[in-house]
Amino acid sequence: MNQIYQRMNRVKHYLNNRKYLGVVFIFLLLTYAGFAQSNTKQDTFCGHPLVLDDQQKILPWYQPQENAYDHFLHLRWNFIKTKVPNSPGPAPRSYYPQYYFYCAFVNNNGKIEPDSWMNDVGEKLPNWFENARLYYAYTGDSSMMSIVRDMMDYYMAHGTSSHDFAWPNFPYTTTNAGDTVFRGFTDEGVLVEHEIQVDHAAEMGLAYFRMYKYSGEEKYLSAAIYVANVLAAKAREGNVDISVWPYRVVMDTGKITSGYGANWTGAYMLLDKLIRDNIGNVKAYTNARKKAKDFLLKNPMKTGYWTDGHSDTHWNINTYKSNLSASNMTLALFDFPELDPKWKKDIPKLIKWTEDYFVFRTAENEPSTMWGANIVGEQDSFIFKMDYQTARYAAACARWYAVSGDESYKEKAFRSLNWVTYCNDDEGMAFESPVTGDWIHSWWSDTYGECPRMFYHAFAGVPEWAPPGENHILYSEGILKNVLYAKRSIAYTTTSDNGEEYLRVAFKPQTITINGDEIDLRKKPYKTGYSLRNLGNGDYALTIKHNKAGVVAIK
Repeated sequence: MNQIYQRMNRVKHYLNNRKYLGVVFIFLLLTYAGFAQSNTKQDTFCGHPLVLDDQQKILPWYQPQENAYDHFLHLRWNFIKTKVPNSPGPAPRSYYPQYYFYCAFVNNNGKIEPDSWMNDVGEKLPNWFENARLYYAYTGDSSMMSIVRDMMDYYMAHGTSSHDFAWPNFPYTTTNAGDTVFRGFTDEGVLVEHEIQVDHAAEMGLAYFRMYKYSGEEKYLSAAIYVANVLAAKAREGNVDISVWPYRVVMDTGKITSGYGANWTGAYMLLDKLIRDNIGNVKAYTNARKKAKDFLLKNPMKTGYWTDGHSDTHWNINTYKSNLSASNMTLALFDFPELDPKWKKDIPKLIKWTEDYFVFRTAENEPSTMWGANIVGEQDSFIFKMDYQTARYAAACARWYAVSGDESYKEKAFRSLNWVTYCNDDEGMAFESPVTGDWIHSWWSDTYGECPRMFYHAFAGVPEWAPPGENHILYSEGILKNVLYAKRSIAYTTTSDNGEEYLRVAFKPQTITINGDEIDLRKKPYKTGYSLRNLGNGDYALTIKHNKAGVVAIK
């Protein structure tokens, strides 16, 4: 997301002479930034009472505080389910909620209205899918999966390139606001017709494959294979000037409009999963996966140029920095450590990279920390502090704490997540950038996809932060289905042969079986087995490791 263009576009409606755009933008920026800074000392934050501990560090506003993160997750989904109006007409657009066709919403005196900037299809769908499938595993409530499935079906039907394009049967990642047929973001002259971001298209392919694993429907597998086949055919040897795939291309002609990007973990994971399941052109996928791995390790991991990963930027340079690209790499390494043999050395370096460039480097008059919480910016040209980027940072810190045992990372994660819980009202309406000002609107992809899904990573690192006395699957990289919760038992179906699930349970498991075969309690399972950690008051942190898919029963 690059809302600099969006805000300048709004000013154009009021000015005829473009030479004043920069002056007006800077004036607005400084005004709002100064206002945000002056409000940091108030007794409330985002309309909630500001709760601080005896060190004057931030705690969640919600009571009881041990349920605050859980409450936050429910609020955000409840807003999607109950508060979002349909799109403005005409039909058929008016048949669908606003988040189908718009990037963000504007709160106009309590009325939800659509933003007029581009529709970031390629960011929205993968993030919503991840949030929905993790929430489903966490609660057993499949209604969110139905919401995302309907959206995916629409996007596949109305946003896939022609079979005779240079990039055939490939997802559109952007379109104009309000478009019901997706053909690219052309309204503002930033991008052209049929132009897409390859990294986000790959992430859409991964979402298609994950939906196949959840639903069993072949149409999702076919769509995923189309994406993987194009990626395999277009993969090249990357270097400091060009990446393994171009960042942006025009799909009908194949013209490359930006040669370098660094957000390739989604592409890597899609290829890896098809290889592991022996689906499609495994030989070609293996070759492309190796090129992706080599590029990531030899270039951005060494240079620090984690370039872009957003769907409305015009950049065509190899030195740009985006926290999203680096953050995706960091989180991927916890679940795919084979991607980087030096992952235990590189993860803390990546976290520090985020701190150096997007915590302690700030927009003018914006803080880097608030009440002990590191808050995180987005990208070089838009470094304003965001709820979803802060949640990403917290997730990485929490998971690194679980690996390293370094308490300082747990503290960083705790304070940053606490800050994020303030970033919506009592009904779940998000405030994406509360310290910057309300001229930054809340993007559906960011605030209802990327932000909440990071809490499950945090739970995996620190199960104590899930609500006590309840049973929850906290996180799983693999897709789960048939999730059933009872007071003293849990059952679900894993779809990955090599999987690991993190849970918090309100009982001590006596037996755990996979496909009817009992698995053993181990101090730290490395193949098949489970580990338990006593959390007190009858609660346990439970980790299950398995090397075959099937029905898991915990009793």
